[in-house]
Amino acid sequence: MNDCKADILGYRLPLKQPLLLKHTCLNKREGLILRLRTGDRCGYGEIAPLPGFSRESLADAEKQLKVFCWAVNNGKPFSFSDLENGALFTDILRLPSVLFGVESALWWWQQDHWLVSPETGPLLQGSTEDILHRLAQWSGNWPTEFKLKIGRDSIESDCDRINAVLQALPKPVNVRLDANQQWSLDQAFTVAASIDVERVAFVEEPTAHVAEFSRLYEQTGLRFALDETVQNPQYRLRPMHGLAAVVIKPTLVGGLARCRQLVTMGRSLGVRTVFSSSYESSIGLHILAQLSAQWTPEELPGLDTPSVFIDSLTSEKIIAGQPVAFNTAFVSDTDAWQNTIDENDFPLMRTIFP
Repeated sequence: MNDCKADILGYRLPLKQPLLLKHTCLNKREGLILRLRTGDRCGYGEIAPLPGFSRESLADAEKQLKVFCWAVNNGKPFSFSDLENGALFTDILRLPSVLFGVESALWWWQQDHWLVSPETGPLLQGSTEDILHRLAQWSGNWPTEFKLKIGRDSIESDCDRINAVLQALPKPVNVRLDANQQWSLDQAFTVAASIDVERVAFVEEPTAHVAEFSRLYEQTGLRFALDETVQNPQYRLRPMHGLAAVVIKPTLVGGLARCRQLVTMGRSLGVRTVFSSSYESSIGLHILAQLSAQWTPEELPGLDTPSVFIDSLTSEKIIAGQPVAFNTAFVSDTDAWQNTIDENDFPLMRTIFP
C-alpha cells in the first residue's frame, strides 16, 4: 500500500442531554476519524477514547494517530499482512482506541460489500419512569433481551428499577444488567436476593474484583459477564463458574486482532461474546455492527446508542469502499492536523516505521 494516503477528521457531536458515565458527565462526544485512500477506494476507522473508561485521552490518541498518518503519507510501507499478524500495530500502537481505528480502517478498505446489519439489543436508560413509559409504548415484536444500566443509585433503587422493568416485560423477555463494577459483594448479594435471577441473562462486572464473580454466582445463581476485565490486554479468558458472556467494546479493548481472539476464546469456553458500543459515532457503530454480523451473527449487539446524539455524523448511506459523506456541521478541518507535527514526535514515527 505504498500509494496509500491517510488523513484525519475531527468531530464533535452534541448530546440531547448530559450523559452520566462512571466518574464523569458528558455534554458532547468528541473523536477522530482516520481515512485511508488508495486510488478510488477508501477505508475508515474511528478513534474516540471514552472519558472515565479509556486509559488514554483524546489528545494522547491524536498525537499517536498524527504520527502514523505522517509516516503513511511520506511513503513508509505497510501491508494488510500487518493487520493479519498484528505485529506492527500491537507492538507499537499501544493505545486501544488508536489500534482499533487503524486496524478497522484497513479492514474497511478490504470490504467489497456489507452484510445485513444485525438487530440491536435495546438499551434502557434514563429515569425509571422514562424507561417504563418506553416499554408501555413498545410496538412490534419484543427482543429476547434488553440491556439495563444500574449501579448509579442506591441498592434499593437498583432493586426497584430491575423489578419494575421485569414486571413491565413479557415473561419470555430477559434483561442484561450493567453494573460497571459499582457494587460491593454484599450489595450484589442484596440485589440478587431481591430479584428473579432466572430472568437476568447476566450482569456485567457486578463488583470491582473479578475473583468475587464466581462466588456471587455460586451463592445466588446470578450469572455474570466480563467487560472491563477483558480490556486488560494481558488478561486471558479461562473457565469461570457462572461466566455467561464476554462483552467486547473494541474502542476500549483495542484492535481487531484482540477482538477476534476474545471471540475465539469465548467460543472455546462455551460462553457468549457480545459486541457493544462506547458511544461511538455512526462510523464506529457501522464497524461494530459489521463485526458482529461477521463474527457473532447469533447475538444481539449492544449498539442502541445513536439516540443520545442530536444528529448523525454521516449524512448518507455508507457504501463499501466508497467515500463517506459527513455532516459538515460536526466535522473539523481535515488538513489542520498536518501542521501540528513537531520534532518531538519523530522518535515515535521512527519507532513505528524504522
